[in-house]
Amino acid sequence: MIVRRRTWFYRLAGQKFAQVITFTMPVTAAKVRDALSRSVGAPLELWGRSAH
Repeated sequence: MIVRRRTWFYRLAGQKFAQVITFTMPVTAAKVRDALSRSVGAPLELWGRSAH
């Protein structure tokens, strides 16, 4: 099952707390990982947040 979300939480290595990233259109985890690796680095953990 492919999950698409607009709001994603991620945590980088060495961080205690999660950060949030939002997109205008729902995206998959692969797209989020790609965007994060280009901007801040590879995420250690990644969670999608449902809009409901």
